[in-house]
Amino acid sequence: MKIKIIFSFFLLLTVFATIIFGEFFLIPYKKELSRELFLMGFSAIPNSLVDDTLINSMGFTGDSIDIMKMRGTIRILTLGGSVMFNRRMTERLKNRFNTITIQHIEILGAALRTHTTMSSVLKYKLLSKYNFDFVLIYHGINDLWANHTALEDFKDGYSHLNPWYKRNFLLDHSLICRIIYNRFIYRKPATVLQAAFVDLPGERTFERNLITLIKAISKNGSIPILMTFAWNIPGNYTIESFKSNTLGYNNPTNYDKWPVELWGSPEYVREGLQRHNRIVRQIANINNVLLIDQEKPLGESLYWFGDVCHLSEEGTEKFINNISNFFIEHGLFHKT
Repeated sequence: MKIKIIFSFFLLLTVFATIIFGEFFLIPYKKELSRELFLMGFSAIPNSLVDDTLINSMGFTGDSIDIMKMRGTIRILTLGGSVMFNRRMTERLKNRFNTITIQHIEILGAALRTHTTMSSVLKYKLLSKYNFDFVLIYHGINDLWANHTALEDFKDGYSHLNPWYKRNFLLDHSLICRIIYNRFIYRKPATVLQAAFVDLPGERTFERNLITLIKAISKNGSIPILMTFAWNIPGNYTIESFKSNTLGYNNPTNYDKWPVELWGSPEYVREGLQRHNRIVRQIANINNVLLIDQEKPLGESLYWFGDVCHLSEEGTEKFINNISNFFIEHGLFHKT
């Protein structure tokens, strides 16, 4: 009997030690991510290359930063999806800022492909401790994916869209629980493509997420800067004309090039983006938040685009120029 008790004790101890080893050492090592980044769920593989863009040691782009910020440094965070990530956006934005100010600039680019406003809410919870001076927010199209489900399957936190959006105490604190949930428990509901953007719940979630972000950013002593979302779907758009390169998009190398239908029908995407931009403007106006209009100066010409929303090489330069000019015109470099 005594031997059985001792054996059971050592068995439980072995199981416990295995769990601890896996939880705190093995899984983070295999994923090449810190424990907190893995649990957050919305970062890239550190020190990797995505097309022409280098991922830093934090799993994002640009500067790998410390909690302590050097005196006189302007620290900027960018949040968004692929447009704010593509074509070395973070690196090029920093290079532009370095030509217009002598102050030391640090930019952490937390925008990554496929990310939504909910991704940004979750990322900012982790990154807010880094004492940013400004947070640039650029969202519009990826949230349109969330509506493509039956209304009864829609979840405000987008947990129907991606298992990483599901949050609770266990999933937020245990790597093992997270892996089990993502691989064996989560079931993506059936896709139901929306033909038109009419009173869909994703619109309200988009608005709520942006308000949550700007409130959290402001409370943390940082300055949020919203941007309208630039896009262009020509009136004669068809998927056939898009694939045959006859519409006039400027993307000779086919860099991150996607038909509108990736996000939904042309009618759905047009209406969705118009509504999202109205929300961005309203939030900025009501909450007295700084706003950079990217939609109007870029949206008038296909020359600035490689597809419906991804910018051409020239469009990327214009996008960056719009940001840098805004900082100059508003004297933002002298307010930190």
